[in-house]
Amino acid sequence: MSMQRTVQRPTSRIVEAIPAGARVCVIGCGDCATVEHFGGEAECIELAEALREQGVEVSGWACPPEGDGVCNLTVARRLQSAAAEVLERSDVIVLLACPQGEPAVARATGLPVIMATQVIVGGLTGGNQVAVEDCHFCEVCIARAAGGLCPHSFCPKQMVNGPCGGAQGGRCEVLPKRPCVWEQIHRRLKAAGRLDVLAVYQAPISFAPTSGEDAED
Repeated sequence: MSMQRTVQRPTSRIVEAIPAGARVCVIGCGDCATVEHFGGEAECIELAEALREQGVEVSGWACPPEGDGVCNLTVARRLQSAAAEVLERSDVIVLLACPQGEPAVARATGLPVIMATQVIVGGLTGGNQVAVEDCHFCEVCIARAAGGLCPHSFCPKQMVNGPCGGAQGGRCEVLPKRPCVWEQIHRRLKAAGRLDVLAVYQAPISFAPTSGEDAED
């Protein structure tokens, strides 16, 4: 059975999202991002250097101590205080954390946040086997507006603007043994006081071949 995990987005996609001339502060997370090696100190340093090589002005980086997650507003505020000088020289934050960290970091720093990670299906299964499915690396990660859960990965119908209406008893209509991901998303957002994000329309993802790729006959 595949599992959800968070990975770093391609550097080129991160650079595309950074406004021209913006000064960047890379921020990591001391909790899951450190444990799973997608946003700890080492990854912050590596990404900062990679962005500089792409011509991005990086003012610095910051990461809370191991065990402290930036999804916790108190932790995010402590980090803002500790990195105040770097943040004062920054226009945007590039965040190496799961989608749950974005609201707290944005609120604590008052700066725009660009996510440098993506939620995908994959990871170690119970049998210790690696099972990874391709991530679409959507221009706007829908998991950020869905409580950290990606409908592309967990909804068989890939509904991106709410449930289909066919769920019964909290179970998926197509896969009855699977919980309806949109009911899970609703519960998460309600608990976080963020149900308003569901009012934002999510444009469908195009699966058409990109430039240079040949379509199938």
